[in-house]
Formats: sequence, C-alpha cells, structure tokens
Amino acid sequence: MVWREALAAVAKLNQAGEGSAWRLPTINELESLVDCAAHSPALPAGHPFADVLDIYWSSSTSLFEPDWAWALYLEKGATGVGQKRFAEFSVWAVATVD
Repeated sequence: MVWREALAAVAKLNQAGEGSAWRLPTINELESLVDCAAHSPALPAGHPFADVLDIYWSSSTSLFEPDWAWALYLEKGATGVGQKRFAEFSVWAVATVD
C-alpha cells in the first residue's frame, strides 16, 4: 500500500481497541531488526516473525524530499526511500510500550 494507506491501516488498528497503541516504526527501529550477515530475509536466525515480506514503510520522512519516506528492504537488509504517493510497500506496525 502507499504511505497514506499505511498510516490509515495503523489508525484502524488503534480504532479496533486491541489494548495497545499502534504506530509505524521509525527507520532506525526497523533497521535495528537487521542481521547484516543474513539475507532473504536479513533477520537473525530464530527470529519470531512469520510471513516476512520484502519492503516495509517507516514513519520517517526524508529530510531532503518530504514527498518520500524511508523504507526497509528486508531481503537485503538495506534502507531506501519510496515516494509516498506511488510506492507500494508493506506495513509492520509496532505497539507503543509504556
């Protein structure tokens, strides 16, 4: 989905009232999951995640181009940007911990 739809999907999780406050992670939070020695996906061995996809939106907007947002390319463990209105990436919502 495009970035605006990703934000709406997270807002819908919050409206469902599942007991947690959900949000899109920052690019730094997404990148902290990466194991640079791994690929396809670039996650540590034994990670708890199921049905991992390739590219995930972050909440981080590009400082140079406000129409672009940062994304994690999980197959390679790389970060990059996508144009908010056109790029279609996946959503990996995180719960806010108090």
